Amino acid sequence: MILEYTIVSLLGLSSILSLILRRNKVGLAKMIVGILFTLVYLVFILSDGFDAYVSIYEIIALFYTSFLLITLLPKKITKNLTEYDYFELEKAYQETRGDHERLRQRFLSTISLIDEGIVFYEDSCKEVILSDKASEIFGGEERLSLEEHAKLILSSDRSEYLKAIDRASKRVPTFEVKYRIERKDKTFWVIERGHFLDVDGKKSCISVVKPLDLSIFKETSYFDIDSLYLEEKLYPALKMLLNLHKPFSFVYFELTNVPEINAKYGRAVGNLMMNDYIKYIKNNYASDISRIFRISGIRFAMIIDEDKIYQDFHKSLLSSGSMLYSIKIEVAGIKDIVKPNFGIVNYSGSKSIQSEDVVKIAEKSLEEAISSTRRNYSIFGE
Repeated sequence: MILEYTIVSLLGLSSILSLILRRNKVGLAKMIVGILFTLVYLVFILSDGFDAYVSIYEIIALFYTSFLLITLLPKKITKNLTEYDYFELEKAYQETRGDHERLRQRFLSTISLIDEGIVFYEDSCKEVILSDKASEIFGGEERLSLEEHAKLILSSDRSEYLKAIDRASKRVPTFEVKYRIERKDKTFWVIERGHFLDVDGKKSCISVVKPLDLSIFKETSYFDIDSLYLEEKLYPALKMLLNLHKPFSFVYFELTNVPEINAKYGRAVGNLMMNDYIKYIKNNYASDISRIFRISGIRFAMIIDEDKIYQDFHKSLLSSGSMLYSIKIEVAGIKDIVKPNFGIVNYSGSKSIQSEDVVKIAEKSLEEAISSTRRNYSIFGE
C-alpha cells in the first residue's frame, strides 16, 4: 500500500504543479487529467475486486506521473507561447522592419540630394559601389572591383589613390586625395574625401567625390575662395574702422607664382593651390571671414584688427621657414609650393586718412615686395 499511496501523492502533486508553473490552457488540461487518474487509482486501491487491473493501472499511473514531472523541468529553447506572446513578437518584428525601411528611404533620399558623388568601398575595400552622381563623374559602371575602378584614374595618379584607401584605418579614419580621371579624350581633376568604417570586422569606407574642372562640371567650386568678399566690400569695412579711429593692419598680398603653376599643371591645380593657401590664412590670421577679400585673380586683402593676431602674423612674416611661405600642394605626382608677396599698412588710429589711400599705399608696398630680391614683404614706414 505504501507504493500505491506514494504514486497517488506524486500524481496529484505533479498535476497541481503543472498548473501553477504553466498558467495556461495546457497546464489546466494536464492538471484535470492528472486528478482523474488520481481519483480512479484511489478507487482501484480501495477496491478488492480490481486486483487484476491494479498492476496495469500502476504502470499507466507511473508513466503519466513521470511525464508530468519531466514536462515541469526547465527548457532552454522550447517554451509554450500563448497567442498574446506571438502577437507581441509580430508587433516587435513589424516595428523593427518599419524602422529599417524608414532609415533606408532617408538614406537614399539624402544621397539623391547631395551634389557630390558617393563612393562605397565594401568587402574589405575590394568592391566599389558608386551612386548615380559618382557614376556620372567617373563614367563607369555602378558596381565594380577596386582594381577595375582604379583603372579609371590616370596611371600616374593611381598609386596615390590606392595608398589613400589602404591607409584608412581606425587610427587614421579620414582621408583626402586629389587625382585625375581620364575619360575619352578629356582629363580632369577630382577631390575625394572619405571615412573608414568597421562593418562586421571587415574594413569598409564611404567617401564623397567632387570634380574640380569648371569647364566640365558647372557646379564645382572652391569653397574657401568662393566664400570671400569681393573688392566692393573692402572699402566700407575700412571706412568703418577709420571712422572709429580703431587701430588695424591692412595686408595686401599676391600669390605670385600661381600663373606659372597654371601653365605647368593646368588651372585646376592653380585653383587648388590658392584655395589651400586662403584656407590657411583664414584659419590662422583672420578673426572673421569678413576680414578677407579677393581683389582679383591672384590678389587678396586682409584686415587684422587684433594686436595678438598681428603679432603672430608679423612673426611668421619675418621667418622664411614659416608656414606663411611653405604651403605646399601635393596632388598625385605633383608637388609645388605657393610663393606669396605682402604689402602692409599699419594704422595707429591717430591720423585721419581715407580708405582709398590705405589701399593705394598697401598696393605700392606690395609692388616693392614683388620687385625685391631680399624679402617677400614690405611694411609701409619701415
